[in-house]
Amino acid sequence: MILKRGKQQSFLRRAQAFLWPEKGFARGWRYMRHRVERLNDTPTNIAFGFAIGALVSFSPLFGLHFVVAALFAKLFRVNIISSLFGTAVGNPVSFPFIAAGSMSVGTLLLGRAQRTVHADGEGVIGAFVDIGRLLYDGARSALGIAEPGTVTWAEAFARLGEFGDQVMLPYAIGGLICGIPVAIASFYIVRPMIAAYQKRRMEKLEKKRLELAARSVAKESG
Repeated sequence: MILKRGKQQSFLRRAQAFLWPEKGFARGWRYMRHRVERLNDTPTNIAFGFAIGALVSFSPLFGLHFVVAALFAKLFRVNIISSLFGTAVGNPVSFPFIAAGSMSVGTLLLGRAQRTVHADGEGVIGAFVDIGRLLYDGARSALGIAEPGTVTWAEAFARLGEFGDQVMLPYAIGGLICGIPVAIASFYIVRPMIAAYQKRRMEKLEKKRLELAARSVAKESG
């Protein structure tokens, strides 16, 4: 293959380039649009898959967005690849707004006072980092390889319950409420875009077929 990359990138490198393109998000979105347009499926299936990915990007299941989006796309029998592209709605630029909106709406619906420490992207990331560190230290304590004074597994597990109640639950509820209109909008944006592209492609192929047929007739008559 002439245009094939000489040195294949690792999965982590490809994922990083997908989430944070070296040449800017504008070029990354144009590239994604071209890839989505060229998917071999119906406009409805492609748009539905993309909408699923967009909705999943509002969930607090960081690191699992691809997996969850693919599973739901398979469940609804729509395009899995477009669902993976749809998760790009949640990216380093949009994440602070998604986190702030999801936490605020979820906290409001649960009737709780707003906890400003978890009200933005930085606060949410900090909460996930803290619970990850606690679980790591707790696991080391359970195995007897932690330094004296390290948090125990029972303490870490108790904090996990607190994390689920204070962060995961409001984020999940708020993310669902905020993500639904974004997913609906994504569907109605992507579907006509795909339909228009496929129509143009069919017209070009038909025009090329007619030109080849005309040349063939000209050669035979000549």
